Amino acid sequence: MKGIIFNIAEKFIADRFGEEKLEQILSACELETIEPFVGPGTYPDSDLMEIVHTAAEKVGLPMPEFMKQMGHFTFFKLAERYPNFVAPYSNPKDFLMTVDNVIHVEVRKLYRDTQLPVFQYREPSENELVITYYSKRKMYDLMEGLINGVAEHFNTRIEQRHSRYEKDGHEFYDYHLIFS
Repeated sequence: MKGIIFNIAEKFIADRFGEEKLEQILSACELETIEPFVGPGTYPDSDLMEIVHTAAEKVGLPMPEFMKQMGHFTFFKLAERYPNFVAPYSNPKDFLMTVDNVIHVEVRKLYRDTQLPVFQYREPSENELVITYYSKRKMYDLMEGLINGVAEHFNTRIEQRHSRYEKDGHEFYDYHLIFS
């Protein structure tokens, strides 16, 4: 996992729950990484999961809710850092359809060792989008929070329906989005 995600997770915890709580959480974690997380660095997925599980427990939130809130926060931090990916779009559907084919392509150019989720898109109607998500990390709740952030950014209501299924031995997750 890239360091930028660790940095955003730390910022989320500090902003929402305080610097002291962040320090308590990091002190309680058993991490493989000893040095501070640096944006372009690559770190074990297990370290991020240790931080978010510990944080959810210490702040008294169920893990899915913690991840949704962190996903919402993450969208805004990424949009702030990379405004050129968001600025050209006036609606959430058009933006979301660029994530895999534009944004992830550019991220791979910058960070060749990155492991990003894979998205496939279907458009059942003009105001619907189905995003099929695949990642070995299975960060479904984070993705839901990211979509909530996109909805807020574009000042649009997005109803989400979810389904998880297996195909050819791999787990997939569909986000059926209805825009209004």
